[in-house]
Amino acid sequence: DEYGQICRCGNRGCLETKATTQAVLELLRPSFGTNLTIERVLELAEGGDVACRRAIEDTGHLVGIAISHICNLLNPQRLIVVGELSDAGELLLAPLRNSVRRSALPIAAGPEIMSGELGVRATVLGGVALALRESYSSIAAPNTAQYGG
Repeated sequence: DEYGQICRCGNRGCLETKATTQAVLELLRPSFGTNLTIERVLELAEGGDVACRRAIEDTGHLVGIAISHICNLLNPQRLIVVGELSDAGELLLAPLRNSVRRSALPIAAGPEIMSGELGVRATVLGGVALALRESYSSIAAPNTAQYGG
């Protein structure tokens, strides 16, 4: 959004200003108080609180639009949504999927979209997996130029 809030990166209207845990909390704190946590938002949403449900659904919609652009460019087979908001499950994923279906090219609008299962460990485990893969590939197929072949 070229007229949106200034992001911490210096640009204006980045997805981070609208569709993160912090953005959801900022939307809801005027009504729920400054001590509101994302855990409490998820709890309230699960209990049927209309405002919390709306904030999560709107976030899913915005992320879905962004993901539709990724689908148009890369046409992935599967997308895994992680982070604290992914704990909202279908409350987040249903509007996200709907936005992808509506906004992506028909040929690219069919990736499987699911919540990750690794939680906050996902980034670390992904880094470890990458390091192990790179280590294994260098052991399994040593650089032949190094050995003159």
